[in-house]
Amino acid sequence: MADFKVQRCTDVSRAAELHAFAQNIFGALDIDPPSSVLKETVADFAARFRSDTIFVAQANEGLIASIFCTPQDDALYIGRLAVRPDWRRRGVAGALIEAAKDEARRRGAKRITLGARIALAANVALFRRHGFVVVGKTCHPGFTTPTSYDMELVLA
Repeated sequence: MADFKVQRCTDVSRAAELHAFAQNIFGALDIDPPSSVLKETVADFAARFRSDTIFVAQANEGLIASIFCTPQDDALYIGRLAVRPDWRRRGVAGALIEAAKDEARRRGAKRITLGARIALAANVALFRRHGFVVVGKTCHPGFTTPTSYDMELVLA
């Protein structure tokens, strides 16, 4: 078992660190169009501390992953799931998804929603393993075919 810890992050002074982390992870993805995260500023990330629940995974060497959970009506939307490449396939993303599920239940949400890029098949498979199903497809502006799946997990 990997030696890491998932915890809620409420320290807005970490906004710049989380922003740089997300920029690095999402900037390396081979997707078109590029992730909207790349247009966000440190101030945008700092503002998320007021609206979102943020979980981070930490190891001895510091930040290794993060996820942002945004309340939306009867759902909790999860996004900006980012895992450092050398920590992938070690249960980190799954632990963050489980933290998001716990948060959704704590809030009384009926479901968890997310958007997953169709081109990132491993991400789609990860979410399917956690019980998410495709409920729709989204076509980014300027594209004629869908670029992402709308996925959902209904909570019991």
